[in-house]
Amino acid sequence: MVSILVVEDSEEISQLLSRHLTKMGYKDIVLAASAEEAMSIMGLVHGGINKEIELILMDIGLPGVDGIGACQKIKSNQRFDDVPIIMVTGDTSVTSLEAAFAAGAIDYITKPLKMLELRARVGSVLRLKQEMDRRKARERELEALTRQLKQSNLILTNLSYIDELTGVANRRYFENYFDQEWKKAFRGHKFISMIMVDIDFFKQLNDTQGHRFGDECLRLVAGALSDALRRPGDFIARFGGEEFVSVLPDTTLDGAAVIGETMRTNVMDLNICFATSKTVSVSIGISGTIPDKSKTLKWLLSEADHALLTAKKSGKNQVRVF
Repeated sequence: MVSILVVEDSEEISQLLSRHLTKMGYKDIVLAASAEEAMSIMGLVHGGINKEIELILMDIGLPGVDGIGACQKIKSNQRFDDVPIIMVTGDTSVTSLEAAFAAGAIDYITKPLKMLELRARVGSVLRLKQEMDRRKARERELEALTRQLKQSNLILTNLSYIDELTGVANRRYFENYFDQEWKKAFRGHKFISMIMVDIDFFKQLNDTQGHRFGDECLRLVAGALSDALRRPGDFIARFGGEEFVSVLPDTTLDGAAVIGETMRTNVMDLNICFATSKTVSVSIGISGTIPDKSKTLKWLLSEADHALLTAKKSGKNQVRVF
C-alpha cells in the first residue's frame, strides 16, 4: 500500500487533497500541518514516528520552516533520496519553482487544486518511482550475482592452486609464486632460499602398506613441513609424487638450514611406522642466492635438487646445503 504524506497548513486544502487521493484509490494518507510535524512523522527528529513514506505532497508556503527548507532537510537524509516530493503552490514564478527543484522537488501542483492535474501528476510520479525501485532492485540483484560470481571464481582459482590430496599449494602455484619472489629478490638485491624435500622409502611404504596409507602419510608429512615455516612469506608446495618444495624469501642459507632441520624433526615426531619397523623420514636439500643476471630460477631449483640427491646418497633422513 502506497503511503502519501500531505504537508499543508490549510486544513481545508489538506482535507481536499486527502479526499481526492482517496477517490484515486490511495488509502494510506498521512496529514501534517507543518514541516516540523512532517519530519517528526518521518523520524527525522528525536522521538519521531519513523513512518515509511512513498510520496510527499508539500505546500511551499508553510509556517516556520517553509516547503523549500523542509524539502532540503528531507533530501539531505540518504533514507529519503528516492522519496519523490511534489510541491503544492499558488506561486508559479520561475524563481519559486527553480528554488523548489533545486531543493529536490520532482514536480509541482498549482493552487487552486484541479482533480485532473492531481491525478496526472501523482500517477506519473508514482509510476516513475516504481520503475526506479524496480531498476534499483535489479541492480542490487545484479550486484549480488556479480559478488557471488567473483567469490565462485576466487574459490575455483584457489582450488586450481591447491593440491587436492595434501591441502598445500600445487606445482602450478609454486612456479608462479617462485617467479614473483625471485623477481622481488632480484630488484631488492636480497637473499632467497629454496628447500626440496623427499620422503624416504616412499615406494616401499606404498608397496607394503597400500596407497591409502601412502596418501595419509603424504597429508601428515605436508602438515609437518608447513608447521616448520615461520613467516607469512614462507611458502610450501607439493612438487610431485612424494616431493615437496619450499620458497623462503629474504632468508639466508643458515636460516633455511634451521627451517630444514625443523622440517626433518617434525616428520620424525609423527612416528609413522611401516614395513619392518621403519619410521617415515625425509631427506632435504637446500640452495640459496642473491639473484643476479648470471643466475636463473632453474639454476636455484637444480642446486636444491643436487643437495637433495646428496642427502639421499649419504644415508637419507638428513639436511644438506648446496
